[in-house]
Amino acid sequence: MSKWSWRRAAWYTAATCTGTVLLPLAVPAIVTIYAIVWIYTWTHDPRARTNAMRILPLHPRRVFRCIAALWAGMLDGLGGPTLAIIASYMAAKLSRSSRPQDTAVRDIKYGPQAKHRLDLFVPLGRGTGLAPVVVILPGYRWAKTKRARMYRPMAQTLCGDGMFVVLPRVGGEGAGPDGVLGDFHLAIQWVFDNASNFGGDARRVHLLGYGAGAHLCAMYSLIVPLKTWYAQADRISPNAQLLSSRRADQCLRSWLRRIKRVQRPVAGLILVSGVFDLASQRRYEAERCIEHLSATCRSFGAKPEMEEAWSPATIVRCLRRRSAFIPAELFASSVLLIHGKRDSTFVLQQSQRLFRELCEIDVPDVNMKIYANLRRVDPSIALLAPASALAQSLLEDIRSSVSPSQPAAADEAVSGSDDDDDADAVEKTPNGLSTLSEPTAPTRTLNPPALSSISKQAPSVNDTEPKMRACATGRDYFSQRRTKSMLVPSKS
Repeated sequence: MSKWSWRRAAWYTAATCTGTVLLPLAVPAIVTIYAIVWIYTWTHDPRARTNAMRILPLHPRRVFRCIAALWAGMLDGLGGPTLAIIASYMAAKLSRSSRPQDTAVRDIKYGPQAKHRLDLFVPLGRGTGLAPVVVILPGYRWAKTKRARMYRPMAQTLCGDGMFVVLPRVGGEGAGPDGVLGDFHLAIQWVFDNASNFGGDARRVHLLGYGAGAHLCAMYSLIVPLKTWYAQADRISPNAQLLSSRRADQCLRSWLRRIKRVQRPVAGLILVSGVFDLASQRRYEAERCIEHLSATCRSFGAKPEMEEAWSPATIVRCLRRRSAFIPAELFASSVLLIHGKRDSTFVLQQSQRLFRELCEIDVPDVNMKIYANLRRVDPSIALLAPASALAQSLLEDIRSSVSPSQPAAADEAVSGSDDDDDADAVEKTPNGLSTLSEPTAPTRTLNPPALSSISKQAPSVNDTEPKMRACATGRDYFSQRRTKSMLVPSKS
């Protein structure tokens, strides 16, 4: 027998022995995997109410893709520093002789129904001036905010930075995204109406959302631009259409009609790990074989018209393409997007697409923070331990977005040293970062102090791609920034 025949015989013998040893372990593992996928399908697939047996996946490829997606989702929720932060929070809570001071005024009624309640967290030791207000929309699902109590430690931490924090309870059993958004609108209108009574600044109302809450915050910020566009378009043509399909446009108009009495746009958005393009999210979930198991499918029914009408990135793109001019005052003046690079539930491309669309319509300040070594960034978990590096980074970003500092001395020094006639003049921000600015408009800076040691070379005006710079306070994330001045067309 040849040498090759002996090697092949040895290989087959080793494979047979290995298969014989592993077979008793492989069969229970496969059965367990199938059982987990089937139970999850029974409990999460909306089609299980009508025909539970036909929806069960049988093909091994689909089953193993589904279990891989479920495993990745569990890692998103429990991976990274999550368990360590929770353990630290519980240890600190048990070791304290007295509970920390709770400054919340609970169960304030903001709407006509009994469920319309909110908690107002009042900062202590603040000055005599008006303080900014942050409205938090919990984002575990689109139907209700049953887990809103998990955001109370986060709200108390933000309250310690001198800002009012509002935590409303919205939605309920059987409520859809339009119902949740309607309740959220009532809560925001209550803030606008009563901000002066409790010491808040109605001109500095910021929305903070995570996951589904980030999606709804982005949708709420588009109400004023959408109502303005439809009001102007209907004067020209009664059948004006913004979206690509008539059914999607009718769906968009239907939930817009339910929003009454919009006073003004909000001052800013803080969107953490959100989904902003439902069509691409459905395609991504279909590749992972969980298109019927996700919260996106349960809330929007995998209908193309619903996906288009509830996609903030798609709406912003349509507004840009179908409008000759969009006043920047109709949008939130400050937008901060935060996302984990390794997030497998809502991938990074979701925030990147909204970031690019907002830059194209010339929103004054658009910032994006990417955590390169983290999966899902959950502020309600991260801020349980305010002393941790992740919590300090989030607090610094939120603080700089809500209360940007613009010293007058620095502005005077800049205006005196630069040439006012040069449209491409480079100005120094208070933290030393060079930016491009237009001479006719004041410089807006939302750079936190942590970015002071970033490279001070100003980006080229001709560059249309967002810049990515390493942050000096931590090697685990990057900062992506684009300002209004970077959209100045190049000189011929």
